[in-house]
Formats: sequence, structure tokens, C-alpha cells
Amino acid sequence: MAVSHQPIWTLSPEDVYQSFEISDKGLSDEQAFDRLVKFGTNELPEPAHRPLWLRFTDQLRHFMALLLWVAGILAFISGTPQ
Repeated sequence: MAVSHQPIWTLSPEDVYQSFEISDKGLSDEQAFDRLVKFGTNELPEPAHRPLWLRFTDQLRHFMALLLWVAGILAFISGTPQ
């Protein structure tokens, strides 16, 4: 594949076809198989799973949540919890 120094969205369709070595009809079966072998499947990896309790504590330690905790404690101390 040719390397272009321009953002892909600024190129004309013909330049994109040339850059990726394709035609307006897409990839041939042979090209698709070669790219599958070279690059693998077009899939995202599974995200790491965190336990539910860790995700909950992450929410409690968020900056805005901490501000609400402080505001709640100050309201309780001042006697105006409403």
C-alpha cells in the first residue's frame, strides 16, 4: 500500500483506490484472503473485565462524586441536610 501524507478524507475517491490498491468494486476474493492472512480478522479484542465491586468503588472515587461527598458532609455538619 502506498503511504499518503494527507488525511484520507481529503483525497479524491480515485486517490483512495490507488492508495489502498483497490477498485471502486472493492477487493477481489484473492486480495481479501491475502489481507485476512496478513492483518487478521477485523475484530476488537475483548475488554478486560473488572469485578462489579471495583467498578462501584471507581464511581465513588470519581472527582465529581468526591465533591458531592464533601458537600453532603458539610451540609450535615452545618445542620442543613435538606
